[in-house]
Amino acid sequence: MMKMSSRRTWCVLACALATVMQGRDAAGQERFSRDQNVAPVYEGWIKKADGTYDMYFGYLNRNWVEEPIVPVGPNNSLSPGPEDRGQPTYFYPRRQEFSFIVNVPADWGPTKELIWTLTVNGKTDRAYGWLKPEWEIDELLIARNPGNQGGRTPEEIFENKKPSIAIEPVQTVRLPATLTLNVSITDDGLPKALPKRQRSASLETLSAPPAPVNVPTYRIQLIPRNDLSVRWMVHRGPGHVTFDPSGYQVAKGGEGKTSGKTTTVAKFVEPGIYVLRAYAADGVAYATKDITVTVTKNGTQH
Repeated sequence: MMKMSSRRTWCVLACALATVMQGRDAAGQERFSRDQNVAPVYEGWIKKADGTYDMYFGYLNRNWVEEPIVPVGPNNSLSPGPEDRGQPTYFYPRRQEFSFIVNVPADWGPTKELIWTLTVNGKTDRAYGWLKPEWEIDELLIARNPGNQGGRTPEEIFENKKPSIAIEPVQTVRLPATLTLNVSITDDGLPKALPKRQRSASLETLSAPPAPVNVPTYRIQLIPRNDLSVRWMVHRGPGHVTFDPSGYQVAKGGEGKTSGKTTTVAKFVEPGIYVLRAYAADGVAYATKDITVTVTKNGTQH
């Protein structure tokens, strides 16, 4: 009886521990499904050939499930200057790097700040962008950041050019109809495909921390290592959009080649104006292109 009682006690303790750990990530931090803040992040700056500077911003949505929508305005603005600088208004869970770029003039100066203010679930956070030398970044850092350059040398990454994207024109969508997104992607053929023994079985995960079991897989960014691929996301919009297929889709004809095509079906639940963003990747570098889609309800203009 004592042995059975002890074994049962250990089982109860183990189950309790597992329950507690389900709410924590690999670093021991608590996971929250919703009601948490979204922290804006300044990623750094790059000097352009014309002497101006590009400032890069991203964000950390501390919610594992909730995808807050924050229109441009007092709760989502940049300053000084225009409050709308192309920032997202739809926020995916967890860390999203290099979400938008703000170009500032050559005479901006190393101490002047560009501030992104974001209020979500009652908490206000700010990211401060400036041109301090230690915040300078380059394409190599951006390519390394998602962790998708494994096995590549810096020379291979620098020689590689971003792919280019062409998107067929889209029409106004009337609910409950869906929208077909046709994309053509072209590339310089670099980086060269890795030998099979160096390739993963299928896909490389870009998001570092493991997701909890209740988080849909479309929220985990996956990118094929050697092939041209396209992924769609919502950059701005009043509601959730489901993309089929979700995640990175290998382009037809793009398996290790210089061009290919993808077809994705977008399903909307709310009328309004959406900015959808296509990410085109060649295994190391990626490029983006936005399209604006107007979604109406019951055949009426929104």
